[in-house]
Amino acid sequence: MTIKRLSSLLLFAGVVLFSYVAVNAQNTPAPTTQPTTASNPRVVVTDNLAKPATPTSSTVAPKTTTQSYGNHNVTVTEGVTGINLENGKYLTVTKWDGTKWVTKREWVANAPKPNP
Repeated sequence: MTIKRLSSLLLFAGVVLFSYVAVNAQNTPAPTTQPTTASNPRVVVTDNLAKPATPTSSTVAPKTTTQSYGNHNVTVTEGVTGINLENGKYLTVTKWDGTKWVTKREWVANAPKPNP
């Protein structure tokens, strides 16, 4: 009887240890390397009250740059103008496609106002 209890305890401890290692492996981020260029890109976070350093105009075309980091490519687009959200809004819509639920972000226009 004691061998059965001991084997059950060892089996339970093995399952718990295996689960812990599996979850820890999923949460561990992949190692990253810094690019070897002389000027590394910086991220500057400001609040919305700060004035932009250079005024943007609607005639300036967006500028896109791409840089490779190992097996990954990072594309940065600068100078993009805002979207007019007065006539609608983006909603997250979930639909059933027959085999699975599909969630995507869609533009939904406002309902037209009735004429009095």
